[in-house]
Amino acid sequence: MKIGFFTYGIYGDRMTGIARYTVELTRALKKLDAGLEIILLSPYPQSSHPWYREFPVYPLPHLKKMPIAATLGNLELDRAAIRMKLDVLHDPCGIAPFLSPRRGYKKVTTIHDALPAVYPKTQPLLTRLVFSTLIARAGKTCDAILTVSQTSAKDLTRYYGFPAEMIQVTPNGVVPPDRLPSELIDKVLKGYGASSPYFLYVGALHPRKNIRRVIEAFKLAKTCHNKINLVIVGPSSWGAHHELQTVLGSTGNSTGIIFTGFLSDEDLGALYQGAYGLVFPSLYEGFGLPVLEAMSYGTPVITSNISALPEVAGDAALLVDPMSVTDIARKMVMLLEDADLHADLQGKGYIRCKKFSWDETARRTYDVYKSLLVQSAQLG
Repeated sequence: MKIGFFTYGIYGDRMTGIARYTVELTRALKKLDAGLEIILLSPYPQSSHPWYREFPVYPLPHLKKMPIAATLGNLELDRAAIRMKLDVLHDPCGIAPFLSPRRGYKKVTTIHDALPAVYPKTQPLLTRLVFSTLIARAGKTCDAILTVSQTSAKDLTRYYGFPAEMIQVTPNGVVPPDRLPSELIDKVLKGYGASSPYFLYVGALHPRKNIRRVIEAFKLAKTCHNKINLVIVGPSSWGAHHELQTVLGSTGNSTGIIFTGFLSDEDLGALYQGAYGLVFPSLYEGFGLPVLEAMSYGTPVITSNISALPEVAGDAALLVDPMSVTDIARKMVMLLEDADLHADLQGKGYIRCKKFSWDETARRTYDVYKSLLVQSAQLG
C-alpha cells in the first residue's frame, strides 16, 4: 500500500496540533506496517524539520499559501497521486476538498473540527470562505473523512451536512515522556524568567482559546496566592492583540505573567512537568492535545466543560464553565490549597492519558485505508 500525505503547514521546527497529528500518525503507521510506503507531498522542500528526512518527499513548492493549496492545489495533488501511483492520498490538515475527478486512488481528509462554523467571528475571512465553500464539498469529493473526536464528528455532520457514515473518529494520542531532572526544569524556568509555583497555558493566543479569561482568572487567584505565576506558551494569533490589550491594558501590565512564544519540545516538556497545573478553558476544541500532554507529565488539568474537552479529559480533570472567570479562578485556588485533590488528579491523569496512543490512531486510520481499497477491489 502506498500512501501520500499532503504536508501543508508543517515547516521549520514549529509543531502545531495538526503538525503533531501528522508527524506522529505517519511514524506510527510505519511502525504498524513496515511494508507501507509513505510519501510526503511537501510544499516546503527546503524545510529543516527532521521529519522530512524520515520519508521520501515529493516537492510541491507552489502550494505554500492556503488560497492556492485549497483550489488549484487540488490539480497538483492529483497529478502527484497519479505520477506516484498512490493507493491513498491523505490530507491530514483538512484544507484540500479534492476537486479533481476520481482517478483510481482513494481520497481521505482529516478535518479536525468545525470551528469556522461554530465560532465564525473568531476566524479570518479567508478561513471562513474556504470552509464554507470548498471544505463543505468534502462530503461529495472524498472517500472518507477522519476527525479526532465524537464531538467533531457530530459538528461536521450538523454544520456541513457530511453523511455520518463516511466520518471515522480516530482520536489523537500522546507519546509517554521521560521524567526530567529537577535541575533541567529549574534551568528552563530561569531561562524564561519564571519561577514556581506557576500555572501553565499552552496554545495559540487566539480569542476562541479564551486567553483573556485565563489571564483574568489568574489575576483573581493571585489575590489569594500572591506568589503564583502564569506561564503562557504559544504564538500570537489572529485577533490576539485586541484580546491581550483588553485584559492587560495599553501599558501591558502583566505582573507574574510570562509569555514565551513557541517553544522546543524539550523546553515545553520541562514547563509541563514543572507546572502546578494546566489552565486550558478553551471555548471550542475539536480535541485539545495540551490536556493529554499535561496529564502525561503528571500535571493536573483545569479545562472546559464544553466541546470535545470533557470527552478527552474524562474524570481526570477539573471542569469549568469557560465563560466564568470566577469559576476558573476558584478551581485554580482549589488546586493550590488542596494537596489531596492535586495528587488525585495527577494519578487519574496518568491513567487517562494511557487510553490515547498514536499506535491506536494509526491502527484505526490503517483500517480505513484497507476498507476503502477492499471496497474498490470488490467494485472492480
